[in-house]
Formats: sequence, C-alpha cells, structure tokens
Amino acid sequence: MEKTLVIGSCTVDIVIPTPRLPSSTDSINSGVHHYALGGCAYNVSQMLRLLSVPYLHGVTIGSGIYGDFVKKELEEKGIPIFRTSTEPHGACICLVEESGERSFIAYHGIEYKFDRKWFSSTDLSSFSSVYLCGLELEEETGGEIVAFLEEKRFTNIYFAPGPRLLTINNSFVDRIFALHPIIHLNDQEIISYTKDSDIERAMKKLRAMTGNDVIVTMGKDGAIILSDDGFIHEKSRETKVVDSIGAGDCHLGTYIAFRSMGEDKREALKKANLFASEVVRHEGPTLSKEDIEKLI
Repeated sequence: MEKTLVIGSCTVDIVIPTPRLPSSTDSINSGVHHYALGGCAYNVSQMLRLLSVPYLHGVTIGSGIYGDFVKKELEEKGIPIFRTSTEPHGACICLVEESGERSFIAYHGIEYKFDRKWFSSTDLSSFSSVYLCGLELEEETGGEIVAFLEEKRFTNIYFAPGPRLLTINNSFVDRIFALHPIIHLNDQEIISYTKDSDIERAMKKLRAMTGNDVIVTMGKDGAIILSDDGFIHEKSRETKVVDSIGAGDCHLGTYIAFRSMGEDKREALKKANLFASEVVRHEGPTLSKEDIEKLI
C-alpha cells in the first residue's frame, strides 16, 4: 500500500459555539467550549490512521500549555511524535455559529514551521504521496517546503491550499504547479482563484495550469473531479450540518486513503463524500473508529 507524508500543523482547536459572530465592543453568551486536536494536516492524517493507511505526519510539537495538551492527546491515542521543540506551540479559536458555519482566529507556533533538515535521517523512499495545505506556505519557512517537494519528487502531491491560494507567494504557487499536484478546493475557492463562476470551466482552467487532477467539493451538491478521463461527479448524502470544521480535510484524507488502497477515482470520491457528510453531523473535525466502522 502507498505511504503518504503529511506536511502541516497539529494544533489545538478551541471550539466555541456561538449564536452569531460578535461585532466590535459586542458581548454575547456562547455554548460550552471544548478543546481538541486540529489543524488541516492533522485532520487529514487522522483519516489515514483510522483507515489503516501508512503515513508519517512530519510536524513539530512545541512548548507551553498548547504543546503540553497536544503531546498528551497524541500519547493517549498512541500516535508517535515526529519531533519536539522548546519554541511555543499555537492554537486556533474556532467560532461555530448555529448554522454550522465556522470562523477562525489562529495563533501560529512552531507547528506551522518546516525545515528540510528535519527529514535528513528519515527514509522517504517508500513514500509515493505527500499532502500539504496553504497555511504553512505563508510562513517564513514556506520556501523550505517548496524546495523539499522539488528535491524529493513525490509521485502524487495532494495540494489543498484553500483560500490561501490567493495570498501565497506567487512564485511558490508557480513552482508547486510545475510539479503537477492534485488540487483540492471547494467551489467558492476555485471561483475566487480563476475568476470564473462556471465550475467546470474553472476546473479546466486550473487543470491547464497543473496538468493533473482537480477535485472540487460543493457542499450538499457533492464533489467533482476533472481528470484525463473527463469529469466525474458524485452527489453527497443529505445531512444536517452541526459543525463544518474539518469537512474538507476529512474529504481529502478519505480520498487519499482509498486511492492508496487501490480504489478507482469514482469510488474514492464516493467514499470521500460519504465520510465528509458524516463529519459535519457532529462536533469536531474528525471521525471516530466507531463512525468509520458504521460507514464501511
């Protein structure tokens, strides 16, 4: 089975249910706060772990109350820690409105940083796929990630830049696109980037830039892939949205997992839609082992 390297953060999500977003000088009452492991890369890695797909999450765990929380949670889950640092670890405040929509206030610590030297003693020869998102590329060490990808030349680069695709250093984007990544975006993100409101036309534009598959999620309307064989559209299961945090990460993590198992693109997309429709039904960015067993 293919191995996947996951590049990106494992942070602390401080989830705060709120009836609405507060305005300046406003005062509102929230629901009960809860703390959980989060970060796009962590969420993706958890789908690989739950589906028993071999992976390595190359993230640094820092110091302070947030770093201590992450270490404790990872140890309890039996997840190995790649490396640690005395530099501060960060956190993300996640404001979840009654509609399930979410807004973030993030403090980036060492978990968002990257250095190629951290992998000098790691044998990556058996890793054919790599995942990265856009947040880490905005950091001062973003160039290290791009150089690392150019140096290692993974077979499959799964790139989920999110809305950061509009703000990441253009030279970084050009260099990553030159490596022919598989792009994963939602419908609003690809429309914003291509300036084309027609999804299929926008996907064709993006595929012309990367020369590889483009995957677009469309919420309740499912998801669509543009590959060499044309468009593949799979509908989503109807569901009540409680918390949309991590839905896109769950979708891509599931897709990577089933592709690593040898499933074709249509079947992997079906599973990704199903699992993502489940993760939005409850609080938290990932599923449990019990959730996975029921879905399978």
